[in-house]
Amino acid sequence: MNYFDLHCDTPYVCYKNQISFYDNKTAVSAESAKHFDVWKQCFAVWIKDDMQNPFAYYKKVLNSFKQSLSTSPKNLIPFFTVEGGAVIEDDISRLSQLKADGISALTLTWNGKNNIACGCKEKGGITSFGKLVIKEMNRLKIICDISHLNEQSFWDVIKISNNIIATHSNCKALFNHPRNLSDEQLMAISEKNGVIGLCCYPEFLGMDVFEGIYANIVHLLNLGLEDNIAFGSDFDGAEMDKKLDSAEKIPDLMAFLLQKGLKEELLDKIFYNNSEKIFVCL
Repeated sequence: MNYFDLHCDTPYVCYKNQISFYDNKTAVSAESAKHFDVWKQCFAVWIKDDMQNPFAYYKKVLNSFKQSLSTSPKNLIPFFTVEGGAVIEDDISRLSQLKADGISALTLTWNGKNNIACGCKEKGGITSFGKLVIKEMNRLKIICDISHLNEQSFWDVIKISNNIIATHSNCKALFNHPRNLSDEQLMAISEKNGVIGLCCYPEFLGMDVFEGIYANIVHLLNLGLEDNIAFGSDFDGAEMDKKLDSAEKIPDLMAFLLQKGLKEELLDKIFYNNSEKIFVCL
């Protein structure tokens, strides 16, 4: 199968523990490649909202991880993202540096508040500086990831951003968690031709992980969003159910979804084609 995952935190885990991408104890590693024909993986550098010297830290993590990927499997095509807009501090020119580093997408906040916007655990919307950031991201063609935003910030961003995705979020109608998205938000993403990366984290699903992913797919299909469903595991970023705690278990999920009656053509969209259409335009 072909596999496109919009979000994992493997660079952080490798840097923190001083291990290589070839260490198969991580949920996403070079060993994962043998399970896929074509594998496109978004590797996120995680930045806390209140981190000290976040840009310097980002550079260390990214450069270390890129070096680790220097002899990566031939079927792996890596993309790089940043989870946390605090990375640019208060310097909008840093966005050009992110672009030069090959950053494809920027998650505007983590769960808290930064100079750009407010995350799901805070109140408030996008800042004046944040509006300038979004416009510059539009110009540079850096994708705006709205996972982690609160609702006010989400709707503020929708008005400005040209390129919106949710890399790792699920449906609030199925489980009312602050990190999940309402039907109105899901529809707004689709109207921007974005995608919603379904996340494996049990706390966002509220049910058995396989059944939860299936239920989220069905809900999105009922909203008419077949072309907007994607996959964003959050592997190496959260404690997962053992049934689905690493990339090597994605084929098991695929088999389960086929058994539930979903067509292979649809699953090809979800696990690869829908995301590939977004990133091929960068």
